[in-house]
Amino acid sequence: MFISTRSRYALRVLARMARMTSKDDKQPISLTLLSEQEQVSVRYLEQIFGLLRRNGIVKGKRGPGGGYVLGMSPEEISLYSIFDVLENDFLPASCMSGEATCSPGNLFSQEHCSLEDTCVTRPLWMNLRDMFCSYMSEKTLKDLIEGNI
Repeated sequence: MFISTRSRYALRVLARMARMTSKDDKQPISLTLLSEQEQVSVRYLEQIFGLLRRNGIVKGKRGPGGGYVLGMSPEEISLYSIFDVLENDFLPASCMSGEATCSPGNLFSQEHCSLEDTCVTRPLWMNLRDMFCSYMSEKTLKDLIEGNI
């Protein structure tokens, strides 16, 4: 149920970009600068920004003075859209993937859980997943940088 460092770093770095960029100033920000400020390696940011760029969350500019800008305004970027690009899925329990079971004897089994239809905790995990996705969809990058979380 952990959120990857990729998503956590992306949220921090995109929030920094949003704070550094005014509506009138769309100057690209280098990954080197973001790396120094957020203490994330440039190589890792390159991987993250490749995914974000392919999905329109950021736009890249090559060459001298190059870097990245947000692909849209911070109020248009939902936190879920960032998360959705970088995570496979938010599954609070392994059995929700349909590929694993939480039963101790079958922990590493690739079989479906035999209790899937009768498990008393499965609705809890499903509701938790749905609440997370709903909350992240309602909140934007602007909410994050303004502390409206």
